[in-house]
Amino acid sequence: MSIHPQLAAFSRRAHAASAAACLLVVAALGGCAASAPPFPDTIKDPARRAYYEGVARLKDGDYVKAAQILQVVAASPRHVKHAALAKLRLGDALFFQGRYAEAAEVYRGFVGQYKTDPNLPYARYMVARSFHKRLPSDWFLIPPAYEMDQSITQQAEGELKSFLTTFPTSPFAPAVRTMLAETRGMLFAREMYAVDFYADRDKWQAVAWRLGDVLQTYPELAMKDGLVWRLVGAWDKVGDQGETAKALGMYLEHFPDGAHHAAAKARLETIRKAIEAREKAATPKVPPADPNGPEGPKGPPTKVDPADPDAPEDPETPPDEDAPTLKKPVLPELDPSTDPK
Repeated sequence: MSIHPQLAAFSRRAHAASAAACLLVVAALGGCAASAPPFPDTIKDPARRAYYEGVARLKDGDYVKAAQILQVVAASPRHVKHAALAKLRLGDALFFQGRYAEAAEVYRGFVGQYKTDPNLPYARYMVARSFHKRLPSDWFLIPPAYEMDQSITQQAEGELKSFLTTFPTSPFAPAVRTMLAETRGMLFAREMYAVDFYADRDKWQAVAWRLGDVLQTYPELAMKDGLVWRLVGAWDKVGDQGETAKALGMYLEHFPDGAHHAAAKARLETIRKAIEAREKAATPKVPPADPNGPEGPKGPPTKVDPADPDAPEDPETPPDEDAPTLKKPVLPELDPSTDPK
């Protein structure tokens, strides 16, 4: 199978970083041996002799024997003065055998046990490098790396980032940055593989979500003219004009001279007008208020003569039902014979 295009550039840089890292490790080993008296004639202390014997085996490439000797020195309480260095060199012996998972655990043990040791940056670097060495590789008899499980790749990214955060000026930092770029390239390739998978099946919602995550997580790799325009197309196929407008705005912001700049502006204007028309149509029309009311124009109030028995009652002052009713007094009739003349 062919290598994914996104990995081509990273693979070349990875080989250069690995070579530089090997030189640093060899230099560290050489430094330890050069600062010590010759082995074995002038070394009398048994612990020191055992440590230097392990280092000598390590330099000669006898990693199995070196690991056996250094493991004894690192674990023995009698060798406490040399235990820290022996543990570090034990990690090297395992690393050069290709036993990267075991080496990472030994280096981590050193980091946890010797927090103030001057070799701490080297141990942290070798932890990150051990994870990087376990990344999936492209080989013609196995599936491409981006189709394989990326959990180790994610762990390697975390270790590499952590090293650069803690030791940004370390001599190992340039090699770590190169390995981090390769690691992120592999994770990016994995995400693009998923995007293509969903696009081949017309799952445009999934395509849009994946592309959005890729642009946010890997901006140094994903913020390209064609990829952002692909996000525009995915949201357009979903039919979400709001998200399409956001993607168009991203394109116009990052690529003012992009190949699709004119089309992006035109499409954004079309969406704006469509949204305005839809909002206008959805707004209910309220007729203007009639100042005269539904019963016609109102003139000045009619004056009612209270003495007029035929006058209508005042509608604005309804009678009080609870008020007492006044009865008209009945006068007695007079006898005409008693009427004075």
